[in-house]
Amino acid sequence: MQKTNGVVYGVIEGTWLSPVYLAMGSDGLVMIELGGSEKEFISSIKHLAEAPARRDREATRTSTDQIHAYLKGERQAIDLPIDWSILSTFQRVVLQVTCNVPFGSVTTYGAIAQQIGKPGAARAVGQALSHNPIPLAIPCHRVLAIDGSLRGYGGAGGLKTKQALLELEGASLS
Repeated sequence: MQKTNGVVYGVIEGTWLSPVYLAMGSDGLVMIELGGSEKEFISSIKHLAEAPARRDREATRTSTDQIHAYLKGERQAIDLPIDWSILSTFQRVVLQVTCNVPFGSVTTYGAIAQQIGKPGAARAVGQALSHNPIPLAIPCHRVLAIDGSLRGYGGAGGLKTKQALLELEGASLS
């Protein structure tokens, strides 16, 4: 993983999922965290990005506005740059494919494994997604088990949050 020069972060409040924290480095988003405390978030940034963090409402305004609008059902895409350098090669490949799952649609861990040329790697795909540092922008909530059931979600609220995000998008789970 590559160090980033510095990280600014913002906080989104006033949504059903509040608080939502996001951090940006010079190359884009490095982290989104659902729930928790600001102190824990800052600690996570330092660990993941290996960089100091400072809160900057103005520098993160575009990002916080997009995510806030998505959570209110007013936006279908979070169109923000992502700093892929903090991810392992395998995780980066999995998460980049996950970014292509359209709003309101779902896929499976096995389908993503197929797409990346590793058809037997559904569990490894699940592991990579379980450590997604940028949920919402990288829509890991759109990935289901082969039988269509919800499996794992690392954000606050776990599977209830995953289900709520899919309902927000109008995704069919049948």
